[in-house]
Amino acid sequence: MRIWLILAGLMGAQTVIAGAISAHADLDSASIILIDKAVQYEIWHALALVGIAILAKEKSRIITIAGCCFTAGVALFCGTLYMKGFWEMSLFPMSAPIGGTSFILGWLCLALYGFMRDR
Repeated sequence: MRIWLILAGLMGAQTVIAGAISAHADLDSASIILIDKAVQYEIWHALALVGIAILAKEKSRIITIAGCCFTAGVALFCGTLYMKGFWEMSLFPMSAPIGGTSFILGWLCLALYGFMRDR
């Protein structure tokens, strides 16, 4: 599906922007660590969305759920880390753990798809 490639491209661009700002802005070391962690998680899940885009050609509901989980994880987990790193604020209580759980669910959906695919 096109949406997964669009999201992957936007996420990839965002990681480059956030990484550049983190490298050149006058931030304390704790903020830089948070931002760099967000960049790492976001780029890996942007690449995962490229894989989801390839697999989505088979019209699998489980693949769509995996893509949604990865996207939600980036918004919640990475978004929280970016907000804490850049502005010392959070999205809402428990947003990072909910985002992390979304990442885990996305990867489990991908594993389930692999398990069920040839059955």
